[in-house]
Amino acid sequence: MEQLKRDVQFNPLTTANFFSRVFFCWVTPLFSIGNKRRLEEDDMYQVLPDDASQGLGEELQRHWDKEVRKAAKELRMPKLTKAILNCYGKPYAVLGIFSFTVEVIKVIQPVFLGKLIQYFEKYDPDDMDALYEAFGYAAGVSLSTVALTVLQSLYFYHVLRTGMKIRVAMCHMIYKKALCLSSAAMGKTTTGQIVNLLSNDVNKFDEVTTNLHYLWIAPLQAVVVIILLWYEIGPSCLAGVAVLVFLMPLQTMFGKLFGSLRSKTAVLTDSRIRTMNEVVSGIRIIKMYAWEKPFSALVNEVRRKEISKIMSSSFLRGLNMASFFAASKIIVFITFTVYVLLGNTISASRVFVAVSLYGAIKITVTLFFPLAIEKVFETIISIRRIKNFLLLDEIERPNMRFTLEEKKDASVEIKDLICYWDKCLDAPSLQNLSLTVKSEQLVVVIGPVGAGKSSLVSAILGELPHDKGVLKVKGQLTYASQQPWVFPGTIRSNILFGKELHPQKYEKVLRACALKRDMELLPDGDLTLIGDRGATLSGGQKARVNLARAVYQDADIYLLDDPLSAVDAEVGRHLFEQCICGILKNKPRILVTHQLQYLQAADQILVLKEGHVVGRGTYSELQHSGVDFTSLLKRDEEEEPQTNNNHSVLKHAFSQDSVRSQNSVVSHTSSVHSVKDGAKQLPEEPVQTIAEESRSEGNIGASLYFKYLNAGASILVMLGTVLLSLIAEVAYVLQDWWLAYWVGEQEKLNINSTVIVQNGLNITQELDLGFYMGIYAGLTLASVIFGFARSLVMFNVLVKAAQSLHNRMFISILRTPVRFFDINPIGRILNRFSKDICQLDSMLPITFVDFSQLILQNIGVVAVAAAVMPWILIPVVPLLIIFLFLRRYFLQTSRDVKRLESTSE
Repeated sequence: MEQLKRDVQFNPLTTANFFSRVFFCWVTPLFSIGNKRRLEEDDMYQVLPDDASQGLGEELQRHWDKEVRKAAKELRMPKLTKAILNCYGKPYAVLGIFSFTVEVIKVIQPVFLGKLIQYFEKYDPDDMDALYEAFGYAAGVSLSTVALTVLQSLYFYHVLRTGMKIRVAMCHMIYKKALCLSSAAMGKTTTGQIVNLLSNDVNKFDEVTTNLHYLWIAPLQAVVVIILLWYEIGPSCLAGVAVLVFLMPLQTMFGKLFGSLRSKTAVLTDSRIRTMNEVVSGIRIIKMYAWEKPFSALVNEVRRKEISKIMSSSFLRGLNMASFFAASKIIVFITFTVYVLLGNTISASRVFVAVSLYGAIKITVTLFFPLAIEKVFETIISIRRIKNFLLLDEIERPNMRFTLEEKKDASVEIKDLICYWDKCLDAPSLQNLSLTVKSEQLVVVIGPVGAGKSSLVSAILGELPHDKGVLKVKGQLTYASQQPWVFPGTIRSNILFGKELHPQKYEKVLRACALKRDMELLPDGDLTLIGDRGATLSGGQKARVNLARAVYQDADIYLLDDPLSAVDAEVGRHLFEQCICGILKNKPRILVTHQLQYLQAADQILVLKEGHVVGRGTYSELQHSGVDFTSLLKRDEEEEPQTNNNHSVLKHAFSQDSVRSQNSVVSHTSSVHSVKDGAKQLPEEPVQTIAEESRSEGNIGASLYFKYLNAGASILVMLGTVLLSLIAEVAYVLQDWWLAYWVGEQEKLNINSTVIVQNGLNITQELDLGFYMGIYAGLTLASVIFGFARSLVMFNVLVKAAQSLHNRMFISILRTPVRFFDINPIGRILNRFSKDICQLDSMLPITFVDFSQLILQNIGVVAVAAAVMPWILIPVVPLLIIFLFLRRYFLQTSRDVKRLESTSE
């Protein structure tokens, strides 16, 4: 609720021209700032109206509500996927044109390059037509490369933005739904599940939108490439196609397994986060009773089960990523083996075109297509979980729009009301209850523990559904809960609760709620920051802030659920006289209390017992009817000493709050406060504020990477993994090199055959195909085996690192002083154990393995090219310097933006 005003930077995208939008020049000022200093939140651009959370959430909510209504008419379950498609399907479908064009270019490029190679193979200085054609092919290669880069960047920008919109809209809907859940629905979900939906499940939309179009592009591209391959190498291409046909159903099966494991993992993650929420919320009790070990064992057991599912998913991901690199090797090997066995002679142009075409569909068919299947199944599971949450019952909220005349006649009418918390129970919570509260009336509700007092308040609020009877509320309700609720922010923001500040009204509320003296004594007054769970305030102060919030809302009807229980007698008398019977005297008020001394001031008293009305009337009427208030509440009085005896230490601690609260009252019967009395209500230490979350600066050092890897494996295992990766890459490079060597030897034989045939000799048997094919087969087998081993070992190490880091973080949380929990919100702590741990479990291992394989692959490509033509190192070196500069230029800003994103959640 604390609204922090900051200078918002103008978003240059709103005025960017076509050139700036295509080449992303509009973000250059941000990169310029990021390379000069650390980026702050004020440096971020203003959110575009099309990307605003409220607009996105409301738009998707309208489509979802429409789908729910339509499903109800058709007697079926509503489909959240249909609502998403109706909202974002058309603009996302248009983006498929970008992706399709990119893949078309990838297919055309090898054809152009093949024609260029053919020109140099058949070089004739007198053939000018061939020269002009070569220029045309060279221009085509250059233009297609530029177009590929631009279109691919635009595609990823727009699909990621679409995924972001869906994620933000989903978060808006989940937050809104969480605030409207009924009490029955709250029993069907947990805080852990809601946190998991907001931190993990919604992120699946960012991931699925990137690759979803490849579900239809990959098969179409494969058909086109097969046709071109048939033109180049004839029926031999069918051998490689057979491998692709085998891989596609296999990847589909993997996708289904991913979905199944994702569903099981999500349930365990919900359980772990729910347990973590209970641990953090009750950390004082845990430390007081030395329960760290039992709770640690509980969380570790859930985490162990979760990691077992994550390890299975990682095993499948390892197979998937290894198959991406191995498939191309196997396809090329089988294709050219069949090609040679059919009696064909391989040439450089045919090998290059075939390998390039296979390379074009290698990424699409063996990486993007299976990744799309995996993300689709994972997203289906997440959509199902979100849909089940959105379908939970909500509180029935009546029409809150009233005319001025209706507000003056605000009232509550209840007749023969019967309510159940759970219909499976025999007795209802409220039975045949009737009550009428008119304007300016004070109704006091009393009764023993379990009499139904809070159930009555919940029924009026709409949180307890009524089975029978009539309940009419005429006017806007405001509720002050028995357990004070405050949120991290200033005292003023807790009282205003989003309302506009009116100084005179605000001062009046502070005085009525006995907070004026507290504001004078606190160092920052009402701008003092409240820690999470109100750690900087006493119990009495929190109760009065809670009451002041309700009073400031200026509602029509007030429901006050025992607001006087947390304060001492003198403070309670002040609140009753100055607030409940003072500033609120013209409002209908329902007060639940155990304070019998205030009954005489009530216009009507309602006595409850076991959900029944055992007495109703004024104080004098109930006395004449023979109701014994003392015996009725005797049970409460007997239970209180017993509780205090069992927890004498807690009683002593809470009594200090009463002392501080008592000395803060400005009562008409009290004498002038001394400085000594007033000081008792302040903490001994300076006022604690909400700690700003720390944010790292500068580059990520190599020591951090070492710590990350060392958390999952010993140094010896790490060295073994590095060695395995190098062997796999060497096998990959040698396979490509051997194919190039084979083609070169064949070219030499072709030249020699032209000379020797003139002498009448036949040399077709001089090339030992068995030798070349045997070496090629051995290198292919080695590259596949070591490639799969490398991928599986690295995933195993990185998942173990995630488990180890989680355990270390959890132990640190248990051992940290209580002060840490006072100045750090629960949400911030849970975010580390939900979203950040999710990144460690799934995203970071994929990224790390992908990075290691690609960096080694690039080194291998440059090494092979340099071995064939050393002169290529001349342009490679300056290009490497330029790329390193651009990398540093980009990372300086992107790293700060990512850090800002992490600390602002």
